[in-house]
Amino acid sequence: MPTFTYVAYTKDGKSRKGRVEGLHAKDVRETLMSEGLYAREVVELSAKSGRKLSRTGRGMFYRETAALLRAGLPLDRALELLSETPLFRNAGQMPSVVRDRVREGMPFSQALAALLPDVSGTEEAVLAAGEASGRLPEVTEELADTLDQESELVEQIRAALLYPLVVTILAVGVLGLLVGFLLPVYEELLTDMGRDLPPLTRGVLAVGRGVRHPLGVLMLIVGVLAIVLTLRRARAHPETFLSRRRFSLPVLGALWSSLVRTRFSRTLALLLEGGLQLPQAILQASAATGSAWLQEEGREMAERVSQGERFADALEGQSILGVDLPGWVRAGEASGDLVNLLRHASRSHQRAWSRGLNRALAMLEPLLIVTVGILILLVALAVLLPMIQLNQGLG
Repeated sequence: MPTFTYVAYTKDGKSRKGRVEGLHAKDVRETLMSEGLYAREVVELSAKSGRKLSRTGRGMFYRETAALLRAGLPLDRALELLSETPLFRNAGQMPSVVRDRVREGMPFSQALAALLPDVSGTEEAVLAAGEASGRLPEVTEELADTLDQESELVEQIRAALLYPLVVTILAVGVLGLLVGFLLPVYEELLTDMGRDLPPLTRGVLAVGRGVRHPLGVLMLIVGVLAIVLTLRRARAHPETFLSRRRFSLPVLGALWSSLVRTRFSRTLALLLEGGLQLPQAILQASAATGSAWLQEEGREMAERVSQGERFADALEGQSILGVDLPGWVRAGEASGDLVNLLRHASRSHQRAWSRGLNRALAMLEPLLIVTVGILILLVALAVLLPMIQLNQGLG
């Protein structure tokens, strides 16, 4: 039966809120009336009441679900208990709606994907494989670990970019203040004294005039809008944004390659452990890389594997995934423990990604400081050179 939320009043006029199951709204009102409650509002929980749930939130939901399932509770009872926790009570009563769908016969994976738009196709495939193989508790816990690791990667990237971003904003602000406001006043003072300005000073002042000119302001606004739109496009469609070129970028290309190898091997291990067939698992793991180019290569590999070719051989020659993954896969196929070897490969590539990110930051921070220092030095020289000429003329 569907679940309804209600707002009702007791006989002494006190307000009461809650949830109750019923066939329809009228049935719920009659049930409340029999309990001495006068319903003011009765609303059925539906898919529209679901809200977005972050990657971290979904990881917690999967982990709590796995714990309850391991304790021996049936899935609908586990979802009912989760709906009573404050963490998921604020997510649009999501567990209650999923529980109703499951009781109506819908698979857990489909019910969750229909309610939460953030659930990826990979998550749905993993849950479906776990349901089909009867290993839903183990699969949901592995899925929670995977989402937690993805969240750690995202937080690591954000933390790494915070310092360069703050330094860049401060540097742009200081340079804009000097070039746009301080130097023009200085120029008027020197012009009134009849002094010719040095070439460096004239060049810096020309940049300042260009920034203050309406056309310069318009170009600056257009540039900022172009950057914002590009970032929005990259965020909305990360799989198609610079799908192939991103791997050939200096420094960043190696980092991105390590990241997609980590995602591919980790997701593939999770799908295979859940019971998904290898060709379908390859397709889903390729989609989890976030690259349309690698998704196309994944479709080619899945087709070759479905025709009887060994997975390690299908990986050979692939542009990014074929660098060292074939060795791990070949060892896994030989030992009969492909899932465990893929997990080792995932951890190895994640360590390589972390080392590469630390090296890139170690290069970026000094480079940024030197660049800002050079720019400030040029502005300082543009201010000091006329003063030096003035002192020499007075001497």
